[in-house]
Amino acid sequence: MRSVQISLRQVAERAGVSDATVSRVLNNANVRIAEETRRRITSIAKEMGYQPNRAARALATGRTQTIAFWSANLRSQYYTQLISLSREEIVKHDYDLMIGTTNDAVDGVLDTSKLMSWPVDAFLTVDLPRAVIPGLSASLLWGKPFVNMGGYVYTDVDYVRLDFSRQSLVAAKHLVEVGCKRVAYLVPDWFDWYRSIDDDRLHGYELAMADAGRQPEFILTSNELRSTVDGALKPYILKNGAPDGLFCYNDDMAIGAYRALRDLGLRIPEDVALVGCDGIEDTEYLDPPITTIIAPFHEMCATAWSLLEKRIHDPSISLQQVSLEARFCIRGSSIR
Repeated sequence: MRSVQISLRQVAERAGVSDATVSRVLNNANVRIAEETRRRITSIAKEMGYQPNRAARALATGRTQTIAFWSANLRSQYYTQLISLSREEIVKHDYDLMIGTTNDAVDGVLDTSKLMSWPVDAFLTVDLPRAVIPGLSASLLWGKPFVNMGGYVYTDVDYVRLDFSRQSLVAAKHLVEVGCKRVAYLVPDWFDWYRSIDDDRLHGYELAMADAGRQPEFILTSNELRSTVDGALKPYILKNGAPDGLFCYNDDMAIGAYRALRDLGLRIPEDVALVGCDGIEDTEYLDPPITTIIAPFHEMCATAWSLLEKRIHDPSISLQQVSLEARFCIRGSSIR
């Protein structure tokens, strides 16, 4: 049996007030209405099972109560966790989340045309490709608030930046300190970009090797996914022997390396001490669990929403920029 849609007018008749008053209360319009009236209307609407019409509310308030979440990568648990935690923050404030992926930049310009076709109130982004974003100025994208977060951010707009610099140095030094003679870095072959932005992880690894008087050793993959590690790591080890310490660009690659090393009959950590980066939950459930650099996921998402909410309420506020430091967590994969 099809449920009956309760109208705003029915709520108004039951409450003994005008349609306009009900609309203002249920759409949180910034108008003066007696608190007792607000409570009565809200209670009646809930009792009757009233569901707001989003299109009508958008026309009445000029807002859709929807935030666009953009990322260039939705493939790993790292981004899944950011989406989940961001949504938790956003729904607390009566907003919904629309998730989309951005295409790679063409001729140095990010194509956001499909994403911009959806009516949203603001944009929350993570690790977007380095490119020009048409319409982005003063933390507004075509007039709508824009906040970016993650390890890679646009530095001339509002951001919450995840700082891996010090902990990457600590992680690489840890491998030296536990007795590793060859500490290799398993990393995507994106060195032109890494050098251009002075990437935290690459910089920390190279600095640790310089401090220890070691030559950097790179094992290169085509991308950052765990599925690409096997095809790069196994041939490298068969040709060059296994490094006894392996620092991985992210946890997905560390998990891929874990499987490849085991397939080759190598023990973790006895033969190869292993360290990842990001702190995704999967790393805790292996035997031994993987040492990693843990991102402050909850704090990053809560802070990003806080900055976005302030920008929504006042688009003219000063630039908001926050850096959060990751935390190094030593586990069984690198303890000797």
